[in-house]
Amino acid sequence: MTPSSALLWILPPLLLLMAILAAGHALLNKRDSRAAFGWIALCIILPLAGPVIYLIFGVNRVNNRARKGYITKLLKDYTDTISDPVGTNFRPVSTVGERVVGKGLSSCDEVTILENGEGLYPAMLEAINAAATRVLLCSYIFDSDSTGLQFVEALSAARKRGAEVKVVLDGMGELMSFPRIGKALQRAGIEFTRFNPVTLIPPSLNINMRSHRKMLIIDSLYAFTGGANIGSRHLCALEGNRHPVQDIHFRLKGRIVDELEWAFRRDWHYSIGTRKLGPFRHSNPNRSEAPVWSRLVLDGPNKELDRLNDLILGVISAASSRVWIMTPYFLPSQDLIGALIAAHLRGVDVQILLPGENNIKPAHWAARNVLRTILEHDIAVYYQPPPFIHSKLLLIDGQYSLIGSANLDPRSLRLNYELGVELFSPDVNQQLSQYVLAKRGISRRVTKTEIESRSLPERIRDSIAWLFSPYL
Repeated sequence: MTPSSALLWILPPLLLLMAILAAGHALLNKRDSRAAFGWIALCIILPLAGPVIYLIFGVNRVNNRARKGYITKLLKDYTDTISDPVGTNFRPVSTVGERVVGKGLSSCDEVTILENGEGLYPAMLEAINAAATRVLLCSYIFDSDSTGLQFVEALSAARKRGAEVKVVLDGMGELMSFPRIGKALQRAGIEFTRFNPVTLIPPSLNINMRSHRKMLIIDSLYAFTGGANIGSRHLCALEGNRHPVQDIHFRLKGRIVDELEWAFRRDWHYSIGTRKLGPFRHSNPNRSEAPVWSRLVLDGPNKELDRLNDLILGVISAASSRVWIMTPYFLPSQDLIGALIAAHLRGVDVQILLPGENNIKPAHWAARNVLRTILEHDIAVYYQPPPFIHSKLLLIDGQYSLIGSANLDPRSLRLNYELGVELFSPDVNQQLSQYVLAKRGISRRVTKTEIESRSLPERIRDSIAWLFSPYL
């Protein structure tokens, strides 16, 4: 028997075995029946390509360290959160987060809203330049352009002053800029680590399990968080910026800073593989007279899976007057669509603001396929004009705001490590409402007729993109 004829005998049963093993894994491990059915069908129809695609995109590779040790390795010394601050009335909305996270509220002494790179980067660089004891930075994308190198220079100066400087880069996000910013950090002597790095040797295909979190903590005094990455693309007024990105970010002060520092140090120790740690100690008191109350909600494909999804569903269901959403990527689950429709039927003012032009075209196409159901119930959807807007906000009634890094899509809510910060404050809610109203004022309302009048090729394209929505 020649080698070629032997291969013809061996290959079919081998492909069949690969398809059976991949389909069996999907059957036993996928929690969504539609996702399981889709992967099983793909593996059967394409017995060679299907298992390979499933191996790369379909398998949750969170290892035992992430599942068993990631949460418990950095314990707090105490958790004196407050369920019902004196003089407030945040129920029943605050009950949702309390049940999801298992803790009450932390004080927030100050919230500063920073719009686009023009408002954000000078504040971040000023804080880094004034840092005396520590600078902790985590970013999904950290471009090695002029803006990114400004940050490297400031971080290097802080290190030379004797401050503790640590940087967490996402292993995939770093690859979106060339040369990689890690090389500049290394030349500057800055201590950094990569979250789930993508490597060929040893092979590591962590394409999905990304850290999408954005944090900057200064001296345990200030914390910056929100949706913005680091790079000149966020400088919307920069002449010659071919792909400007609008965004909104926040500087926080108070006990919530400790919560974010704890989250950063967990990510740091997870990334470097530290096993033995002492307790985390708070630096800020939980002040009973705080003007803003807050709660950190961490989410990821480990034991914290679905926290943000459950939180968003819960607070929308608890809304009595208003649900305003701003997100760059809108690929909601059927549960979320149902919650929005139910809120609308209760008489709640539901408004959704999306970018009219998206930086990820397939995500925009897939969203158009979803909007028909939303628009059939006369829910207000608006398309914002360019430049692309990356802001992420959820406003409930008159005193609840959810900020952070997560989009309303399966990648954020199922595959990424994300963070959200609940802010309970009429004043903050009012400021963010003005921001949303300003954006809505220059936007156009999407109509049901517009979506239904798409040409057949457009509907086919949008439907195909929607099939891949869990991975966009």
